[in-house]
Amino acid sequence: MKTYFSVINNGDEFIVILGDSSRGEATKVAGGIVEHFNDPFIIDENEIFISLSIGISLFPDDGKTIDILMRHASIAMDLSKKVGTNTFEFYSPTKQKIKMDPLKIEMELHKAIEQNQLLLHYQPKINLRTGHITGVEALIRWNHPKWGIISPGTFIRIAEDTGLIIPIGEWVLYSACSQVKKWQSEGFFIGVSVNLSQKQVNCSNIVQTIVNVLQTKGLEPHYLEVEITESMTCNFEHTISILQQLKKLGVLTSIDDFGTGFSSLNYLNKLPIYTLNQSFVRELYNNPSVEEIVKTIISMGHSLNMNVIAEGIETKEQLLFLQQHLCDQGQGYFLSKPLQASKLKEKLDEIQQVVKRHGISEDIRLRIWYEELLNQAKKNLQDTVRLQQGMTFKFKKINGQFVHTLSDGELLYRFGFTPAQVVGKRLDEFLPCEIALEKTAYYERAWEGEDFVTYEDKINGIYYLASLRPIKKGGDVIEVIGSCVDITARK
Repeated sequence: MKTYFSVINNGDEFIVILGDSSRGEATKVAGGIVEHFNDPFIIDENEIFISLSIGISLFPDDGKTIDILMRHASIAMDLSKKVGTNTFEFYSPTKQKIKMDPLKIEMELHKAIEQNQLLLHYQPKINLRTGHITGVEALIRWNHPKWGIISPGTFIRIAEDTGLIIPIGEWVLYSACSQVKKWQSEGFFIGVSVNLSQKQVNCSNIVQTIVNVLQTKGLEPHYLEVEITESMTCNFEHTISILQQLKKLGVLTSIDDFGTGFSSLNYLNKLPIYTLNQSFVRELYNNPSVEEIVKTIISMGHSLNMNVIAEGIETKEQLLFLQQHLCDQGQGYFLSKPLQASKLKEKLDEIQQVVKRHGISEDIRLRIWYEELLNQAKKNLQDTVRLQQGMTFKFKKINGQFVHTLSDGELLYRFGFTPAQVVGKRLDEFLPCEIALEKTAYYERAWEGEDFVTYEDKINGIYYLASLRPIKKGGDVIEVIGSCVDITARK
């Protein structure tokens, strides 16, 4: 018996022919190839990870000509890609038939729950600073007794169209929460995220279902996270209502595939976390515009006090880029593929070493994060100044002239100015000369060291009280800080 392999790698297809080999021998060879590709290739001292999918057809069972065998191997390869990278599949006319027969899949799905054919794999979410597992995502699989493993891409859409996604989704919630409780009994405390479909979110009792699951399993709400896709925001008010109810319960919420839809900032501001779409991550280092999009989304997420998770990390370069731009967490085959619950526990230590081995060094990582914390503290201070009802300003004496180094606050805008019109400018550059000359006298007194120089005046119909205080270093004044408050009501 001859075996024809169809192997795809980075878009290139290769054909391998094995002479007089059995199905068992073909399995052994394919398994060896997959195992070999689990390890990185060293090229110019760089570690390169390559993923592949293998499809296998057998002569004469699957065809008697090379053209037919190649076509059937390619079909099997497509199925392998849907199951996951670094896998292999044999061609099966039955699998091909069910792929084209939604009615048959629907009928078998009814049995799947009753006969315990469904199972969950768990893909870790990794803290990109520490390398520790912060949670897992529950991913459904269907192990049919005759068809074997069927990828979610084959049956989830049918389940949604027929309404079967409701009982299947409920099964996922119960199974995932049950597994988390089991891990907790073993001393492994970790949260799980579960995807909700549009039909589940639209279901009137979804919140009560989640409450029942948590109560039945005795799981604290913060160990469960529900993910919705950005496209679900089309039913804005209903979706927001559901997520707010879940948030009150203590259940975490997130947006998956962020960047593929048109979420408003209003919507994002109501969620504690969102997820970068994996298609963006895959294009890092290949498309400069995508790099800018990823950096912008990370920055936007942090400005809204959200964590950012990048999905689909498949290379060391992608990991380094995301770390350098302060992405909080990551998922992907480079970090860990989806695993059965027992396998996850076995590989825990190995998984948590990936970031340390392949990411940026700890000292550089800490320096980047300390710089970010400092920048964030400065931004928070600026925001505090900007949002205050009064006005704060600073000035220095440079070449005999008083030049403003800061000016912000609500009162500044009510005066009819913006920070750009004041910062870096002298008084006479934004005030009439006679008023500027009058204020210069007060500025001079403060610069000479007099504490708490005050004066009153009116700008744009608003009466205000100004207070100046010198900032000294080594006995010398290095800067003067001033504040203004509205006293119009007193007048």
